[in-house]
Amino acid sequence: MIEEIIGYLAGIFIMISFIPQVIKSYKTKNVSDISLGLIVATLIGTVFWIIYGVLIESMPIIIVNIIFGITVLYQLYLKIKYDK
Repeated sequence: MIEEIIGYLAGIFIMISFIPQVIKSYKTKNVSDISLGLIVATLIGTVFWIIYGVLIESMPIIIVNIIFGITVLYQLYLKIKYDK
């Protein structure tokens, strides 16, 4: 039980760290200061975390990384849409 709580908390705080950038990108429509490589690497890492979560049957890893993956995909969308 405590392991799952720690897993959820870890994932939530990692996700929280990324959300302010997504909000800023959305509001300002300026993504020039965001590296495409960072977004792609984060997305690839997130996919691997989801696969790992499935392999070890860990719902905290699976759920949090699916949500985080959606957030990263949205940041990638903003980068593609607003990059000049």
